[in-house]
Amino acid sequence: MADGSAGVGATLRAGLSDVASAARDCWGALAFAVVLSVMASVLPPGARFVAALLAGVIAQGALLRRAFGRQAGFKGLRWGRDEWRLLAAQLMILALMLLIGAILMVVVGGVALGVARTAAPGFDPGTINGWKAAFASAGPAGFVLTLAPLASLAILIWLGLRLSLSAPATVEQSGVRVLSAFPLTKGRVPALFLIGLAIAVPVALLSAVLSLAQGQGPAVAAVLAVCTYFYAMPAWTGSLAHFYRHSAVSQDA
Repeated sequence: MADGSAGVGATLRAGLSDVASAARDCWGALAFAVVLSVMASVLPPGARFVAALLAGVIAQGALLRRAFGRQAGFKGLRWGRDEWRLLAAQLMILALMLLIGAILMVVVGGVALGVARTAAPGFDPGTINGWKAAFASAGPAGFVLTLAPLASLAILIWLGLRLSLSAPATVEQSGVRVLSAFPLTKGRVPALFLIGLAIAVPVALLSAVLSLAQGQGPAVAAVLAVCTYFYAMPAWTGSLAHFYRHSAVSQDA
């Protein structure tokens, strides 16, 4: 999966052990990202996407510049060339994910249509009741309809993890790196998945607890944003920076 220095345990320890220091050094950028994130929760969908994207780029830019010894700005808060490069890389990755996602949706739709027509020769695709009746009579073939979306989700997660070292490569190499960072994660997706899962569990648990509270206003959004940008983002970014260093060294060797 990876050598000892870039294994799951070592990488996760590197990311988690640096959270407090990273938050202290970059609190300006992280706090600004929290504000943008909370604002995004009350904005229209288009503006919400832009605010969330900028929040992530500002926070990740500050953390990665710190990780690679770049000029920090005021407690990480700045917008410079690294942020423009990160924004370009994120948009390229998003475009690629949307393209692959659209292709997978067509495939899943084709599978669903094939199963429905096989199960019910007189099936009417123009009505919801027609789809329900076809799937109800599909029998074991209906199991395929469950696997197809899950397989599509797994492919998108795999692709996201394969491209996860794009951000550290972009900052460290001072250039937009997307597909050129792809080889760095070859054979290491399971490790990255476990690291990301371990970091995400506390945020998911907190979100589940807060979902039980009455009213889902800005206060709840603020709590989740603070947890995301002062814990999960530094932990994940620190883990990626550690993983990138050792992966790049291994590739060079």
